[in-house]
Amino acid sequence: MQNNQQQIPVNLKEAEDILCSECGNIYFVPVVLMKKVSALLSPTGKEIMVPVQTFQCASCGHVNEEFVEK
Repeated sequence: MQNNQQQIPVNLKEAEDILCSECGNIYFVPVVLMKKVSALLSPTGKEIMVPVQTFQCASCGHVNEEFVEK
């Protein structure tokens, strides 16, 4: 099976930087947010903890709201 989609080249130099909404820093580090899923919603029928990767500012530690699933 062939992929008939054309790939459009993207120049990242022209892309907008995402800034920390607290301090304006442009660097972020990966962190893990832990979510607790109740037994009623869990596919196993037992309470589970689910890791969700997100990013925090490398300077002040803030996590932008746009990085957190709601």
